[in-house]
Amino acid sequence: MTIAQFLPKRLITRLVLLMTLALLPLGLISIWQTRVVVQEAEAVSRAALLAQTKEAADQERRLVQQALGAAESLASIVTSLDDTQCNAAMQNMVRSSPIYIFAGFLPRNGIMTCSTNGAPIDLSQMPDFETAIQREGPFVEVNLQGAVTGRPVVIVSQPVQGPAGLLGRVSISIPHTLALETAGTEMMGLKVASFNSEGDLIAATLGSDDNDGYLPANMDLKDLALRTGETFRSKSRDGRDRLFAVAPLVEDTLFLVGSWPVSPTFGGSNGLSSIVPILFPALMWLTGLGVAVLGVQHLVLRHLRELRSGMRQFALGTREPTPLDLDNPPQEFEEAQRAFNRMTLILSEAEARQETDLRDKEVLLREVHHRVKNNLQLIASIMNMQMRRATTTEAKQLLSGLQQRVRGLAMLHRTLYTTTDVTTIDSEDLINTVVADASNLIPDHQMEVETDLVSFPLYPDQAVPLSMMIAEALTNAFKYSSSAEGADPVRVVLEEHGNNVARLMITNPVGDPDAIQPDGPGDGLGSQLLKAFIRQLDGTAHSGVRGDQFVFEITFERRNFESDADAA
Repeated sequence: MTIAQFLPKRLITRLVLLMTLALLPLGLISIWQTRVVVQEAEAVSRAALLAQTKEAADQERRLVQQALGAAESLASIVTSLDDTQCNAAMQNMVRSSPIYIFAGFLPRNGIMTCSTNGAPIDLSQMPDFETAIQREGPFVEVNLQGAVTGRPVVIVSQPVQGPAGLLGRVSISIPHTLALETAGTEMMGLKVASFNSEGDLIAATLGSDDNDGYLPANMDLKDLALRTGETFRSKSRDGRDRLFAVAPLVEDTLFLVGSWPVSPTFGGSNGLSSIVPILFPALMWLTGLGVAVLGVQHLVLRHLRELRSGMRQFALGTREPTPLDLDNPPQEFEEAQRAFNRMTLILSEAEARQETDLRDKEVLLREVHHRVKNNLQLIASIMNMQMRRATTTEAKQLLSGLQQRVRGLAMLHRTLYTTTDVTTIDSEDLINTVVADASNLIPDHQMEVETDLVSFPLYPDQAVPLSMMIAEALTNAFKYSSSAEGADPVRVVLEEHGNNVARLMITNPVGDPDAIQPDGPGDGLGSQLLKAFIRQLDGTAHSGVRGDQFVFEITFERRNFESDADAA
């Protein structure tokens, strides 16, 4: 295998590929240097974004961490206190800090007996109770209508563990407005939002009524938690292009996303400085490529297109009297032009000779068929003259049968030289001619003949035995069918099935069933001829009386023409 086998087929595409490979080292060096500078600038920008995002939410971090610490302290002692002592501990915790408005211990059964309210509270029917009670680590969530306080609160909870496992959770409620105040106000376009590990928004810079527009579009906050420590550029939900930084607010519990407007300060490296290092190799590549493409187009491709057009027209049969004439071609294409013109001239002369020979052969073949038909008709006429001289009925019948068969062969050759294709015969035309000829031979017979035929081509080696067999079968049908008034007509049906299989069926009303031989209608010679014709067709025949009809049926496969040498 060579390298050329893997290259594209089109010349222009190969040229572009080769020019690209030639200038690739210079371009790679320039791009690599630019990439290093860009990466360093981006690393500095990402670190600055993360640091400023964390700094903007410092008050909220301290608030949540303080609440988590308080909840953890209560969780460590609630198991050793009775309900009275536990209620007192919860109330002391709330009184000791102005940022808490509720504290309580929620056991696994959902009935809170230890809280700042001092009265039992059944929370087991709350939505998502089972999910909340099963959490094993610290958790922060927002409830815009607290189950106990009835106010929008931020709930900070810690698990309470016992010897047997999880006993419940200690929860402390912080006013949601306080959390929003600690989220701060917008500075230098920075907007901050905090959310928990389940993607629930806790607090935002602009408050809960305006917390969607600056968040990343087509990205759930839960998925955003997986990108902690990353900075990226994306579209915001209000359709603007912004920079985003994701940082942990409380490890594995609360997360922070900062949203910055894109600016030259926080947008990566300057766009022009990124383009300049690769501008020179790009211009070299474009200039070299343009010169090469124009040169190939003018010197090669336009001549190739004219050559291709001439070849296509010649292949489609167009024979222009004027030779191909290229416009100022290079020496190589001038030689190809001369070779093409010589080739077309030689092939045109050969085609003309071949067409003349074919026409002569066709004329000769038609003449042969015509002469054979005339000779057979002459033989039939001689038989007719001899039949008039015959003195016995048996001799007349014998000569009449021979005459009919000779006329059938003459009819076949007449059909061959009158058709457009002298090598095949149309099945429908052939059988209609045989039926008409057989009917004319019995002028005093009043039987009606109906045909239902399909049309397909037949070669003479099958057309001859088929036409002779139909003639014999029709003769027997006319001979043994009922001629009473109102009798059914003689029917000739030809069908074609898949795989070139043909089926011929001839039916006639039965006049005298006792006169019909077991193996088919007709005298001994007719039966022998029918069997011989069936063998020549390589067919399978069935005959017999069905109701009041005698049916003769043969199935055979249509073959292509075989010469004597092929058959041998």
